[in-house]
Amino acid sequence: MGKERFLVKSFGDNIEGTRIGLAKLLELLAHHQHAVIVVPTIGQVKGTLLEKVLGEKLSKKLINDRVLDLDDGKKISLCGHATLKNYSNADVYLVLWGTKLMIADIEKLLGWKAVVLVTWLKADCEEWEKSYPVQVIYDDKKG
Repeated sequence: MGKERFLVKSFGDNIEGTRIGLAKLLELLAHHQHAVIVVPTIGQVKGTLLEKVLGEKLSKKLINDRVLDLDDGKKISLCGHATLKNYSNADVYLVLWGTKLMIADIEKLLGWKAVVLVTWLKADCEEWEKSYPVQVIYDDKKG
């Protein structure tokens, strides 16, 4: 089975795009063991859309511990772009507010099964869409 690529064209501070990206990650995790949420910078995650979508308690645990161990033995990790190399063995990646560089670095990793990209700027996904078979699961159209 090939790699699955999902795109959430969510431009700027769009909570719906973040929610859709996270929902897709959880859907994919039903068939995989380990998912990683990649954000531009860990230090800037507190108070962002991720916290609004996950809720304060769950997001605080993820931000502080960098991992959520789920009841079924699966896990979700959180990393910043700078530390992505330390999370190179996951099955699924959710790239939140991803840049061209972030998605290029995910593509360089081996072994992943699926990636969900939630964009911040329109230009960040254009090259990726041209280079790979990408399924758009949400398009804000305002970017």
